Amino acid sequence: MVILGIKQTLAGVYEITPDSGSAFFLRDEYLTCLSKERLLPVEGGLGGADSLFADESSLKPGMQGVFNEEESADILSAALVFSAERAAMTYLARAEHCRFMLKQKLLRKGIDKDSIEKSLDFLQRTGALDDVRFAGAWLRSRYITHAEGRRKLEGELLKRGISKEDAKTALDEFFSDHSESDLCKRAYKKCLRVHKDPSKIYSSLQRLGFSGQQIKKAMASS
Repeated sequence: MVILGIKQTLAGVYEITPDSGSAFFLRDEYLTCLSKERLLPVEGGLGGADSLFADESSLKPGMQGVFNEEESADILSAALVFSAERAAMTYLARAEHCRFMLKQKLLRKGIDKDSIEKSLDFLQRTGALDDVRFAGAWLRSRYITHAEGRRKLEGELLKRGISKEDAKTALDEFFSDHSESDLCKRAYKKCLRVHKDPSKIYSSLQRLGFSGQQIKKAMASS
């Protein structure tokens, strides 16, 4: 591959103009065998009237702007990962996502799995993608319309691809601000609108993730 133009557009991001085909972008962090120093612009350019080289036969791999097969593959791979990153950021700009949810959306767009994984690793390292933050936002939103216990909420988070560790962190933070006993009382009042049989109410509250002790306390306080 011969590159006619290299321009840095953002920190770590480069616009690459090859000798054939359209220009593309990559992030230097996604390169695995090529150093970012090799992406420095070529003084005088390549392939134009002011080229450093008199003719095409003088272009050899290792020269600035000239890359061998392995280096070219590395550049193209980095470009694919950056494309996956930009697609992911489009979704994240609209709303918080967890890694699992975002991965599924990108797979449905036809992006290859390896590029997705590398881009999501980068977004997690930089904080743009955060499963604990997503879980916290989901719990706060869920709280508005649902009254559920910790066990039920944990199960819902796990179904959404949140790890047990991240779910625990988010739930600990959530229940530091919200009383599970108060949630059980709120759920009990809702159940009373549907059921009159105490045994059915008890079963409903159990399915909502409350413990037997919490349920008995809520029923006794009414």
